[in-house]
Amino acid sequence: MPWRRIRALRLRLRSKALPAASRARPFLDSWIRIDADGSITVFTGKAELGQGFKTAFQQIAAEELDVPFAALKVVTADTRRTANEGYTSGSNSMKDSGTAIQNAAAQVRELLVAEAARRLDLPAENFRTENGAVISADGRRFRYGELVAADMLHVQAQPKSRLKDPATFKVMGQLIPRVDIPAKVTGGAAYVQDMRLPGMVHARIVRPPSYGAQLTDCDPSAVEKLPGVVKVVRDGNFLAVAAKKEFQAIKAMNALSAVAKWKETPSLPKQDDLLRVLTNLPSQDSTIFEHSNPSAVGQKTIEATYTRPYQSHGSIGPVLCRCATGRRRDDGVDPHPGCLS
Repeated sequence: MPWRRIRALRLRLRSKALPAASRARPFLDSWIRIDADGSITVFTGKAELGQGFKTAFQQIAAEELDVPFAALKVVTADTRRTANEGYTSGSNSMKDSGTAIQNAAAQVRELLVAEAARRLDLPAENFRTENGAVISADGRRFRYGELVAADMLHVQAQPKSRLKDPATFKVMGQLIPRVDIPAKVTGGAAYVQDMRLPGMVHARIVRPPSYGAQLTDCDPSAVEKLPGVVKVVRDGNFLAVAAKKEFQAIKAMNALSAVAKWKETPSLPKQDDLLRVLTNLPSQDSTIFEHSNPSAVGQKTIEATYTRPYQSHGSIGPVLCRCATGRRRDDGVDPHPGCLS
């Protein structure tokens, strides 16, 4: 990933842009689906990694839709059905996906109110939402499932939403048990490592001994004869093995690693020169705040460069996001990266 630098604060507020995550999937039905039976599904491209995001995302959606927390189903990080929101890290899930669902849910709520007002030929101000229903001032009620039509939510998201007053919140800000915890503490299917698909095989990659190492030779014949081994795969410097069971794949990977020969060339900078090398790499410049004041007299530019030491993003234990499953279909592959819950 390019080295990130924030060079300056340019003062000009941008208030008419869609939330970053919404720009990836600008239609409301990419984020929210309401079926005729009233069931509601909300979608996020972010994964629950044990940080509690799925619970918080569900709270936001339930609040703005005016439905009970338990009434929603949340689909996370499904490569066929959710927005491509990139990787899940850096505390960006709430900032990006949380903001997107908050605005989308608020707009869907307004569309439902508008449809109820149209049916009764009354001003929208005469209606309120509560517990998955739109209710008129005289008590007439429409369940959300009664109001939705085929393409009702297939509309562009708007840059600004009429969000609920925080003073009226019933779900957000409340202590709600984490939805991902039960499976994690009872041995349920919480992570991709827990998935078992029909005919599934397990694979392991042989990692090079150093950055930039070139695979020069590898005789896989002995490894291919090990119990459970299905295939050894070599593609350039990529080396992997597939086996019927996970531990068979692990043992085959270790055996394959022992017979692989690599050409190593020192390519990383010395520690004392690391900062200069990193700051000269291609960068992604980000404006963190903009605001303009036409009446201001004189102009001043403040510029600063912020750096931090290079740190390996290495884990001290098994990392749930360093895995994926793929199920081959006639029309492609269904991949499942990251975490299930």
